[in-house]
Amino acid sequence: MSIENLVVGWTAEDGAVNRVGTVTLLGGAQIQSFTYDRDWLATGFPIGEGLPLAPGPQAPADGTSTFGVLDDAGPDAWGRQVISRSRPLAEISTSLGMLAAVADESRQGALRFAADPDAGWTTTGDVAPLEELAALEADVAALVRGEADAAAVRRIYLGSSSQGGARPKTALRRPDGSLVMAKFPWEQDAYDVEACEAVALAVAEDAGLEVPPFRLERLDAGRSVLLVDRFDRTTRGRLGYQSMRTAAALGPFEPMTYRLAADTARFVAGSSAVHGVVGAAALAICVHNIDDHARNLGFVRRAGTWRLAPLFDLVPFPKEQTGTPIDGASPDRSLEQLLDTDWGVARSDVIRLVTRVAQTARGAWERAPRATGLDPEIAALMGRVVEDACDFGTVLDGTEPRFES
Repeated sequence: MSIENLVVGWTAEDGAVNRVGTVTLLGGAQIQSFTYDRDWLATGFPIGEGLPLAPGPQAPADGTSTFGVLDDAGPDAWGRQVISRSRPLAEISTSLGMLAAVADESRQGALRFAADPDAGWTTTGDVAPLEELAALEADVAALVRGEADAAAVRRIYLGSSSQGGARPKTALRRPDGSLVMAKFPWEQDAYDVEACEAVALAVAEDAGLEVPPFRLERLDAGRSVLLVDRFDRTTRGRLGYQSMRTAAALGPFEPMTYRLAADTARFVAGSSAVHGVVGAAALAICVHNIDDHARNLGFVRRAGTWRLAPLFDLVPFPKEQTGTPIDGASPDRSLEQLLDTDWGVARSDVIRLVTRVAQTARGAWERAPRATGLDPEIAALMGRVVEDACDFGTVLDGTEPRFES
């Protein structure tokens, strides 16, 4: 039976859950309508872009059928694949059915959903403990091959149904109760994607950009599992989350640019967040991350304000393709273009930030085999691609900044 109404809740940082409102599907058009509860209108805040704190029913903007911030709490490609293996089609045939099908313990962000407010928040069961990582890796590999049994699908589902992107991943619980996301290899991977992402995260961290705590677990000579702390959780509660796509009010097929991301970050989180966007752009260029789309940047709500989320899903790619452009004038991107752009913050800050990222990134692939166990041939290939794709000479002369700050 399809779901046409859901009560929406919000989990605070201290773990308290408050009712926010109700989302409903309107007729055969399957368009969502959202209404804030009276108590939330009196004491709450807008839960995301496109849902201002106002009485009465609200519809999605610009002719879309769903609210972006609710989509951010739902499944992406990997989560949909997992849910489709664990739920009858009739239950997940609508957008609200998909939202309700997500396992509550591992859902991204602070939003909660209930078909029956008296029965508690949708789905029950905890994610697997971290010590079962090896068994979960085998379960995930079996699911990708189409060979997972019902028990394996259930174990995967509890931690995977809200995890974004298309690659296999699942949430696991540490002994201290915190959540960590395990990112697994794909059998068809031509290179060690997770080790390469660990390199990119290390570059970001060493350059002073905010990333979640992470560590790499090597499975064998060519495969790794990347463990990344969930940044949307506190010791007792959860943090709200909205993607850059939601915050910028982008349509389903509307591309992002870093200029748009910076303007959005300034509006949502203040001028300090612009530095984070510029750093993300510099990093994407310097490590050749082309998976830097609008769902892979976002904002978390902490202490009553929205802040740019730590960087995540940094996937270096060993082929010469382009990712998110600096602006809409050209699909190409370069450090020179990054430096020539007026970001609305001090140019000296931009020069220092871009130079620091470039200095940290250059030579990262030479260090990667020793630091991560990455195959030296893959590391050399990545190094060549990055050198070809990234105009380090724009900001570096050897190892020194070319521009004065």
